[in-house]
Amino acid sequence: MTNTGKNTGDFEKTIKEYLRQGKSKLTTDLAGTREAIRLIADDKIKDFMITMDKGLNKDERGFLSSLIVSGMYQSFCYGYGIGKIEGHTSSRIYL
Repeated sequence: MTNTGKNTGDFEKTIKEYLRQGKSKLTTDLAGTREAIRLIADDKIKDFMITMDKGLNKDERGFLSSLIVSGMYQSFCYGYGIGKIEGHTSSRIYL
């Protein structure tokens, strides 16, 4: 049982480090990816307004855009981290 706890702790430390690396890459090296995420968020807001048949003022659009962008950043970082782990272990990770 103790070994399982150690493995879990090691995995958590590793994934946290890779998440930090993903965030760092996204904020420094991947300006094109950040811009693409922002453009996708803008498109999703337009789709939302059409689907809901509701207009949003500038503040509401900004808030919704921030939610979408932060979720996509987080997804990118997790994908980056999981990809790094899969590359090091040569096995698939299922969440």
